Amino acid sequence: MIATVTLNPAIDKSLTVPRFEVGKTNRGEVARTDASGKGINVAMALKQFGAEVCALGFMAGNDGQFILEALASNGIPADFVTVPGETRVNLKIRDPVLQTETELNEPGFHVQPKHLDALKGKITEYAAHCEVMTFSGSLPPGAPPDTYRELVRIAKARGSNCMLDSGGAALRLGIQAKPTLVKPNRAEVEELLERSLPARSDLAYAASKLLELGAGIALISLGAEGAVAASERELVAARPPAVAVRSSTGAGDAMVAAFAYGEITHLSFRESFRLAMAASAASVTLEGTEFADLAAINRLLPEVHVEDLSRG
Repeated sequence: MIATVTLNPAIDKSLTVPRFEVGKTNRGEVARTDASGKGINVAMALKQFGAEVCALGFMAGNDGQFILEALASNGIPADFVTVPGETRVNLKIRDPVLQTETELNEPGFHVQPKHLDALKGKITEYAAHCEVMTFSGSLPPGAPPDTYRELVRIAKARGSNCMLDSGGAALRLGIQAKPTLVKPNRAEVEELLERSLPARSDLAYAASKLLELGAGIALISLGAEGAVAASERELVAARPPAVAVRSSTGAGDAMVAAFAYGEITHLSFRESFRLAMAASAASVTLEGTEFADLAAINRLLPEVHVEDLSRG
């Protein structure tokens, strides 16, 4: 089984606004509401893969109940720590004319030490029988910056392989726990390493540096440019297949899901990387925060061409 951990879940409200203008009254054409938060997205993607998955983390209020109902309707067991307040709502504004996507994200509810202690208890319990645990997204207000480091250490001590997708101090401290995989984007790695990474050679250096800092696998997502990934023995890159983009929300989460799925199905590093690229490309062809099934992903696999950077 795979457990996903979401400390700061959200409801995504997506609005399609042709020729969106800042400071003006804009009228949307298409609106939709999705249960989200990066770990929730990973769980939804894994369910589409056919994997056995459960969702853990924090949840609050009526909006949190909406997320729990969405998980249940998708057949995903959930065991969240309930906290006071309300789960955040994030607004996504997609402009199909200008090909832009603007995000307005709320900070989230406030957690207390007792809530963190309760979550640590659940992590201890589930890690004993979950081969993989993913830790994704921002930390809610009240959570110390070393929260992921502590949770990953707890899960690893119980035998679980841990995958971390976060940024800022949460990534800087979390990587010290030596997770199986980290998946930052370019901006998050640039912040971590305190340097610009404009070229492919810079990204190759960054991926290798993440291994030095403690990651077993470094996966750097680059949006439309694809991704760079490094393991102890390989350093690779790939561009995504050419697809019609409807929503980029969740594309990186599909990549984490693919590597988690690869772990439980014993795929090689390169096979997991190809699956991640195809899964990410398939997800952006869908509206809102939706994820493709394995059949759709497998159709894109032949279009994923992996480049070996270790030789260049």
